[in-house]
Formats: sequence, C-alpha cells, structure tokens
Amino acid sequence: MNKQGILIAVFLMCGLIVQAQNNLPSDTFRVVKAYQPTLVDADKITSEPEIVDTFKLEADLDYQFFGKQMPVSFEPELISAARIKGEPLVKLYNGYARAAVGNTMMPLAEVYYANKRSDKYALGAHVKYMNQRELSEYKSSEMSRTHFEVFGKRFWKTNTFEGNINYDMDAMNYYGYYQMPRLVQDELPSDEIEQQYNRLGAHFKLKSTKQDSFNLRHEVNAAYQMTTNKAGNQENYFKASGKLSQFKNAELYQLDLMVDYNKYDLSEESAILAMQPQISTIGERFRVNAGLGIFMNSGPTDGFHFYPLAEVKYNVIENILVPYAGIKGEIRRNNYNTITRENPFVAPEIELENSNQKHNIYLGVRGTLSKKISFNTSASKISTENEYFYVKRPTENLIQSKAFYLTYDKVDELSFKGELVYRLDDKIKVYALGEYFNYETRNEEEAWHRPELKVSASGEYNLKDKLIARLDLFYWGEQYAQRVTEITTNQNLDILDRKYGVETLAPIFDVNLGFEYRYTKKLSAFIQFNNIGGINYEKYQDYPLQGFNVFGGLTYGF
Repeated sequence: MNKQGILIAVFLMCGLIVQAQNNLPSDTFRVVKAYQPTLVDADKITSEPEIVDTFKLEADLDYQFFGKQMPVSFEPELISAARIKGEPLVKLYNGYARAAVGNTMMPLAEVYYANKRSDKYALGAHVKYMNQRELSEYKSSEMSRTHFEVFGKRFWKTNTFEGNINYDMDAMNYYGYYQMPRLVQDELPSDEIEQQYNRLGAHFKLKSTKQDSFNLRHEVNAAYQMTTNKAGNQENYFKASGKLSQFKNAELYQLDLMVDYNKYDLSEESAILAMQPQISTIGERFRVNAGLGIFMNSGPTDGFHFYPLAEVKYNVIENILVPYAGIKGEIRRNNYNTITRENPFVAPEIELENSNQKHNIYLGVRGTLSKKISFNTSASKISTENEYFYVKRPTENLIQSKAFYLTYDKVDELSFKGELVYRLDDKIKVYALGEYFNYETRNEEEAWHRPELKVSASGEYNLKDKLIARLDLFYWGEQYAQRVTEITTNQNLDILDRKYGVETLAPIFDVNLGFEYRYTKKLSAFIQFNNIGGINYEKYQDYPLQGFNVFGGLTYGF
C-alpha cells in the first residue's frame, strides 16, 4: 500500500515539472534605470522585556578587617616660613642739640644724648640752660634755669627697671614788691630779694612685664627729693610705693601701698601712710571698680581717713560713646618743692600742711565723633579741707610785701571740663580745652589766684615734614588777690594794724606762634613769637611776665 502511494506521488511530480518547462515565455525584457534603494520602516517593540526570577538567593556575608600598616617611605619636605615685610624703622640719632637767642633770652642751650635701639637697655642724658633778661620796667626781674638729668632702663624677659637722677637750679628775684599806701621807703637791697632753688632728685621703678595677665604683677617705686634755697633752708622728701595686681577670671584684684615722708627746716615734719585695696570687674562692654582708701596723716593734723573708691564705665557704642562716673578721695602732699615749682615767689618761712580731699565725685562722657575727632566732657564736685591759697602779707615792720605766704581754708569746688582733639594723620593736629570752676570758701573772702575760666588751644600744621607751624592760645579769666588797703602805725612807723581788701587781676590772653624749617633730617631752623599781644599780664599779684618776645635758633641731630 505504501509502495503504491509513493509511486503515484512520483508520477505526479514528474508531470508538473514537464508542464512547467513547456510554459516558459519565449520573449526577453531588459530594463535600464538608476538604482534607487528603498528602506522599509522597522517594526519597533515598545515594551521592555521582563524576566521574572522566582528564585532568590540570600547570602550571609561575613567581613573581617586585618589591621596592617603598609610601610611608607615618604618624608614631607620642610617649607620655609613666609616673611612679611614690615614698616622700615625710622633712623635714630644718638644726640640732639638746640641753641637760640632772642630779644629777652640770652641764650637758650639744650643737649640730649642717648644710645640707639637696644632690647637690653636704654641710657641717656639731658642738659638745658636758659637765661631771661629783666623786664624794662622792673629792676632785678631777670631769671635763669639750669637742668641736668641722667636716665636709663634695663630690660629683662619679665621685668623692667628704670631710673633717673636729676638736678635743677632756678635763680630769680622777688621783684614784685610795692609801696604801701601813705608810706615811702627806698628800694630793697639786692641781697634781700635774691632767691635760688637747688633741687636734687632721684627716682627708681621696677615693673613686671609678664605677658600673661593672669600672673601676679608688681610695680615698686622709690623717690627722693632734696630742695634748698639761698638762705640754706633744706627739705628732704622720700616716697615709696608698691602695687600688686592679678586677674582671676573676669576680676582684677589690686592692692596699692604707699609711704610718704617730708621734713622742711621751717615747718613741722609729716608722714602719710596709705593702703588702697580694689576689685575691678571687666565685662565685654563695661568695667566696674570698687575699693577703699585708708590713709593715715601724721603731722599738724593727725588722724585716720577713709575714702570710697568706685568707678563705672559702660561702652554704649564701641569706642564711640563711653559714659563714666566715680568717686574718690585722698590725702594730698604739699611740700616746699612742689609749691616753689608752681610759684617761685613764695617766702621761705611758709607753713606746710597736707590737704584732705574728702571726696571727688565726677561723671562724664568720652568718645569719638569720627576717625579724626575725639572728645571728653566731665563734671566734678570736690570738697577739700586745708586747701592752700597764695596771699601777700607783710611781716613785722616790713612795709613792702615781696613774697607770698600760704593760707589754708575749706573749699567746695564745682567744675566742668571739655576736651576736643582733631588729628589728620601727621599733617594737622588740633587740641582744645575749656574749664570752668566755681569755688566756695569757708573763711577766705575769695579763692585767691584761682581763675574761674581757663581756655587753651593748640594747633600744628606739618607741610610734607619740611615746614612745621605751631599756634598756641591761652585765656585765663579774672583772678582775685588779697591787698592791704590801710595800715595803722605809731610815731616810729611800727605797724599796729592792717586792713585787707580784694584786688581783681586782669584776664590773661596769650598768643604764641612758632615755625620750624627742616633743611635736612639733621639740621633745622626755628623761630618763636611769644605773647604776640604784648600784654604784661600778672599770673601772680604784682609779678608781671614778659611782654612780646621773639627768639630763634638752630637744631642739629648727631
């Protein structure tokens, strides 16, 4: 059966093949044309295939770290420190000399000499001499001054020691005497009006310079001053003081100690002992200080005195507006040396007493108006016992009153003060100060020789460090002095009684103008005009000062 089927299929296929060969066309066609390929768009599959994995393998991995340091042979290269170029140091000279002459001065000479920069020590000397001619209207009004000083410092890592030894000689005359009413006498002989002060002094200080403010810091001072006059009267003054301070957190603890001794031949000796413990709290914008002043005064007025010490400052606007207030008091030393430096026309036989400043209450505001302008204003109320004043009182039968004596009284003082500073680099500098005082005395009729108003102003203009101009203005209001207005005598002209009145001294107005031309850095020339108004004003009663005067000279650095 199968064989028959296969045979039938073979015969059929053979028949088809034969038929296909018989149907081939007999014509041939050739087409000539440029080839134009055709691209058929592909069918894109839009869905991504996903494989569904039904077998999940979760393996627990265990990691272990082996601490092993690999050897490294790298060595870092040293880098040299960067150098910042600083400002060049100003060249210093060892010496400075100045000499001048003028219509009332012959001569003025000054020499200053010191070592150059050193981080171990400083040593120098200063000498100055000036001689002033007498006023044309007042005989024996000439005067001279001589000053000599040697000074030095020694620097260590944590301490600095410094000291100086000085000598001053001031020669002058009591030319301000006057004739009493209704009496005529010859002029006083020269040996009765001549005066000369010789002053020898020394001062030494040891101060801690530790950089860490939390360490205990110290400062020790010792000073000696000997003063003599032409009559041979001598004063010896000694003062020693010390200060200890240390920071603890935000508090500064401080203790001040002082021993002060004075002996003048014509007055009673006296001593002052003082101890002032204080604590200061310093905050970011404020500072509060509180303490107690304990003083013992041994002398004409013995006793212990206690004074409150307190001060508070608050920085409202940083370095722009800083109000402050405080209270303090002290025993103030009055000795022959300080009195004669202030007023050389005092009599040798003066009685010395220390002043008791019971309290000084003050408040004020300081700050800056701009980078160039700063100010300070304050008011104070001071109560002082044994405050001294200068008066001229003839003694025994001496008719002419040539010298000043001291009178003491209780004084209440109310004062107002204002300062203003303007600075434009080193080109322009201006400083102005005004002070007003109101005095209330217990026994004296007036506060003698104390002006109620003081005004001063100074200005400097520097033109390219070549030409420098300076202007100084001073004004003092009226002063009051005690004057003998009437005397009663017997037939032998012995003074039996005196009556005193008040003399008003004219205000003082002084203008000074100076110029300096720096020819080189070493050599310069200067000229100074003093008291341009030409007023022979009296700073002290019957003692007029020089009118208009001018002097000029040279300065040289070496």
